[in-house]
Amino acid sequence: MNTSIRRLFAVLACGFLLLGLLLGYWQVVAAGDLADRTDNRQAQRRDQTVDRGRIITADRIVVARSVPRVIRGQTTYVRGYPQGTLAPHVVGYASPQVGSTGLEAQYNSYLRGSYGAEPLLVRLRLRTAHGADIHLTIDQRVQEVADQQLLGRKGAVVAIDPKTGAILAMASSPGYDLAKVSDPKAFAQIRTAPDSPLYNRATQGRYPPGSTFKLVTLVAALESDLGYSSQTRFDDTGTLRTNGPPIRNFGGHVYGDHDLTQALTNSVNTTFARIGLNLGANRMGEQMEAFGFGRKPGIDLPGNEVLASGRYQGGKLLPNIAGDADLARIAIGQEKLSVTPLEMAMVAATIANGCTQMRPYLVTNAVDRSGSDVFEQSPSQVRQVCSADTARIVTDMMGNVVREGTGTQAALQGLDVAGKTGTAETGDGGLNDAWFVGFAPKDDPKVAIAVVVEGTPDTGGVAAAPIAREVMKKAIERSGG
Repeated sequence: MNTSIRRLFAVLACGFLLLGLLLGYWQVVAAGDLADRTDNRQAQRRDQTVDRGRIITADRIVVARSVPRVIRGQTTYVRGYPQGTLAPHVVGYASPQVGSTGLEAQYNSYLRGSYGAEPLLVRLRLRTAHGADIHLTIDQRVQEVADQQLLGRKGAVVAIDPKTGAILAMASSPGYDLAKVSDPKAFAQIRTAPDSPLYNRATQGRYPPGSTFKLVTLVAALESDLGYSSQTRFDDTGTLRTNGPPIRNFGGHVYGDHDLTQALTNSVNTTFARIGLNLGANRMGEQMEAFGFGRKPGIDLPGNEVLASGRYQGGKLLPNIAGDADLARIAIGQEKLSVTPLEMAMVAATIANGCTQMRPYLVTNAVDRSGSDVFEQSPSQVRQVCSADTARIVTDMMGNVVREGTGTQAALQGLDVAGKTGTAETGDGGLNDAWFVGFAPKDDPKVAIAVVVEGTPDTGGVAAAPIAREVMKKAIERSGG
């Protein structure tokens, strides 16, 4: 009898121990995941009682806030977006019905006030939870210009402070109105609208870079031990025979005898294709990896909203240089190359910053209701991509592109601008993806930029460069430079 009782006690004790472990797991270990599930009704009801923090631009404009409402004596909160069409892909939305995106998702723990130990009265819901405000690097004035310049066109703009990595503007077009997300019918229309307005083209859009990629090839050449300089001379016949169809210059131009500076100024395809073949797969691949191609940029957005740039086939990221790669076409921004505007803005920003690459970021700090910082991030260096001497040479050559080459429409009165255009054929009825990347002022950069306009019959110099000019102008005005 005693043996049976002992066995029963042991079984019951093990059962209670297992129950305790399971309760501990679900209440402690898995609590965060459960709270973030959009189908968790208890979490949805709880979140409606949280006074989420505000999202505030660098120039003190509130772009997201919680609006209280009292129903049957209980105060709940709904998310309001007073600047609903301003940078919606960056701000994102937080909705009990459809979940969260953008910074609303990335900084959810700070915005909902669960970044530290919650007071017992808050956990018991006897006191309202108050979230922290997050402060952005985005400047409303620069962002508005970027949005306005893209209006009616598909494309993206990314503007960065090259010295810090702070994102000054990130625009994706078409956009949408955050204020309509809480309306199920309106949100359904947004989700099914043509051209995918919920899609952040700045960080998720993959485009052939065209001639903007010649900057990467140029850096690789100058960094190599093959003796390239800005004065290295070439003889162009207008055609280069390589794997696949012959490579020709835009518009069928023949440049004859010219140097490397003139090759970048006039975007001579045949010259850069020859450079790519001469550099070889290892040098080209190493330079691409040094710039960060093949890896997601470390920007503070949800991981599923940021894609890596590189060489793609069938939607899969391949090694940047594979054995069957056509190096000549890679060197001029073709051959399955697929890049995001954020990545190309980082290329421009890296050159502008003496080839020191900075991590891009969108939030400077989070401040609780007492005015104390509960989160703060400072500029951080990612890597040294090339030598400062190489960066200076490339900068001068890019300046020549804007002064007298394909990028003249990006010029700013009284300021030197460094840039590079790109016109990538899409194979769709003569339509191109038009690019401009660059920075200004050339000798003391305050802003680096990448602009892409989808499906246009125009070149990068015509379609993208004027957009870059207006955004850079506003960014420099903002900085007081």
